[in-house]
Amino acid sequence: MNRNTLASQLIVVLAAVGCLMFVSVDVLLDARQSPVRPNVAPSGRATTAVSFDGRLMGGGRMWLNRSTSHSGPAWMTIDYGQPHARGRTIFGDVVPYGRIWRLGANTATHLTLDLHVRIGELEIPRGAYTLYMLPREDGADLVVSKQTRQWGTEYDDFLDLGRVPLRRRSLPETVESLAITLQPSLSPTAEVLPAGLLRIAWGTMEFSVDWEVVWQDSE
Repeated sequence: MNRNTLASQLIVVLAAVGCLMFVSVDVLLDARQSPVRPNVAPSGRATTAVSFDGRLMGGGRMWLNRSTSHSGPAWMTIDYGQPHARGRTIFGDVVPYGRIWRLGANTATHLTLDLHVRIGELEIPRGAYTLYMLPREDGADLVVSKQTRQWGTEYDDFLDLGRVPLRRRSLPETVESLAITLQPSLSPTAEVLPAGLLRIAWGTMEFSVDWEVVWQDSE
């Protein structure tokens, strides 16, 4: 390849690079002048939890009270996708009656327990689970599944641990974002086992059920 040919190709390459630089600058200027702004996504992610003052040790046979070791405290946690109403009718429309609902948005709603717990009449050993909901016109069931780490719509009734009836009431004001709350009942005496209320509120409806810790000497 002679020098003239090499020089010609170099000029072509430099010209192409120059054009790309001008295009990049124009694109940046257009982006900076664009009226597009961030919007809130249709759903986020939320967590509700109750923390207990120690942790099960010795294979679950001993309670280490107020543990400061690396094992940390015990938790009862629900992690869920949090959809927003955005002016829509929720139960009976966005969430149809008579069909299993993921109880949230996107990935499955997960329940994690460091203690044995009873929700309603269903005893749930410590571990990880997925929660679903079956709403009806006259009430609803909370569905506890042994399946985990799946997309929220991947439901297999063969893996159900059990179902729990939920109480239902109408709300005076609309709850814009799905709110799942684990509410403890703070007893003044240490002899009473931890218990509380699980609330599910969205739109103009709230569903609830009692929960309590199951302890070996209480059975």
